[in-house]
Amino acid sequence: MKLSECLNDADISTLQKIAKKYNLPCSRNSKMALLQEILFTFRDPEFLKEHISHWQRGREEAVLRLCLEPKGTFSKEELLGIFQTCGSSDQSIEEVVSEGWLYPTTRNQGRLMYYIPDDLRVPFRSQIVRTFSQQLKTSEEGPLTFRDEGLAMARDLDVFLEYLNHHTVRLTNDGSMYKKNLQQLLELLEVPEQPLQGGWRFGYGRRFHDYPDRFALLYDYAYQQHLVEEAESGELTSAGRDHAWFQASETERQRGLVRFYLSSYRRPIPRLPQIVQLIAWIAERWVHGNSMFSALNVLVREYYYDSAEQVWQKRILNMLMHLGLIRTGFDENDEVWFQITKLGQQLLTPDAIPQSVDEHKESSRILIVQPNFEIVVTADQPLVTQELAMFTELKQAGALRVYRLTEDTVQRGLANSGSIADWIDFVDKYSQTPIPGNVERTLREWEHRMSSNKGTLTS
Repeated sequence: MKLSECLNDADISTLQKIAKKYNLPCSRNSKMALLQEILFTFRDPEFLKEHISHWQRGREEAVLRLCLEPKGTFSKEELLGIFQTCGSSDQSIEEVVSEGWLYPTTRNQGRLMYYIPDDLRVPFRSQIVRTFSQQLKTSEEGPLTFRDEGLAMARDLDVFLEYLNHHTVRLTNDGSMYKKNLQQLLELLEVPEQPLQGGWRFGYGRRFHDYPDRFALLYDYAYQQHLVEEAESGELTSAGRDHAWFQASETERQRGLVRFYLSSYRRPIPRLPQIVQLIAWIAERWVHGNSMFSALNVLVREYYYDSAEQVWQKRILNMLMHLGLIRTGFDENDEVWFQITKLGQQLLTPDAIPQSVDEHKESSRILIVQPNFEIVVTADQPLVTQELAMFTELKQAGALRVYRLTEDTVQRGLANSGSIADWIDFVDKYSQTPIPGNVERTLREWEHRMSSNKGTLTS
């Protein structure tokens, strides 16, 4: 929607507030006079240049998030969540409406939504990006050597599927590949990795605790797309050649991997879509990695065992490089630089970036399911913990409650007419992270075993 449409939809009291805010010289009792004067004023580039900075002041993070979202409409609940999490007051919505760059509208099936007009959104975003860029250390030339993996991940997924077609790959009891097969496969990939050597990992994927970073993403995507199946027989098998993956071009395959990364890593890195958009807009030149990290200090936060710097280096920069979206290199001081690639410019279109999530819904994600079958509860929501306790036992009370899954507790839940499938859906709804693959697999095995035992007793 353009500004003229937003003004036309707005009621006269909204227009009067805007006119009063800027002391506009027009009749306050004529909607047409108000509309024309506001439209004339806001189309003045000097007016926008002066006031965009003022509109951001004190709510920089909230404005950054609003202007970088692919969509332009927000519910009142979304706006309240954004302003509150960014430290603004509940009155921020009314203040912003009176400033004239956010408008209420009921065009969306009669539901009240708030809209940033397109002809304000573009200069707003441009100034934000320009201001942000001024904080960065950039270079035209960049490092002498750099890595650019291009479409390697899509090609390596083909190699993975081909390997499964020609080898019998048995799975361990927790559903992961045996080290011998994994080692063979990783050595075949265009971008090889080493198997994990231990350490505590969770939060970035279903099999993140079993496999190294790049292959974990590749594996989780293949599983989610039904390209591979962890069969009940204990084997890992691949899909048939009629799967849509095999019919798609390399670029479309890579686009699917990019979308999967953005959607799955957004849980542990909530501001990932905005970060990626900033990179897409400002990284045509080579950008010094640490300067970008410093500028992103309000968007990149620590995540449990990962410091904020590790989240930036390992979970964002490295993964964007693996996906071919950026190239990275090191200078003589061993400091990282990066630059967006042509593939990155092609794939990081607005429709590739996940839209904003409802802040109120996200705040209900209070569970963290860990690979050791413990579930940490980070906030007090009795209805959630009541359902959680159906299949678990309380291990630790206090500010952070810890529940544990055991075969006995699962049998108890099933005996009380519960369903593992429904319970897994419930946990996923309230979980900050994907349910680890070993936990999901074991839960289904316990359910299958109990069903088999019931069948034996009946016969």
